Amino acid sequence: MKRLGKVLHLSKQDDLIIRGETNKFSGSMKEMPRIHSFVLDKSIKRIGKVTGVFGPVDWPYYIVKPNKGIAGSELQKMVNERVYVQ
Repeated sequence: MKRLGKVLHLSKQDDLIIRGETNKFSGSMKEMPRIHSFVLDKSIKRIGKVTGVFGPVDWPYYIVKPNKGIAGSELQKMVNERVYVQ
């Protein structure tokens, strides 16, 4: 389990937008989380999957599709929380 980044906000489609950790890009894509990787909160609960990556390579943004059982109010509480990828 490693850090993915901090939750910035919810999109209009109720996806989580996450600002990735700052990393010096080494030229290898192996350090980037894979699409469909599980995303976890600090209590190691699965909250969704990575569905997209955009932005600069050194400081990317991630789109996370939340699991269906998680309510919108619970997602809103995750703003500014650190999340992890499995």
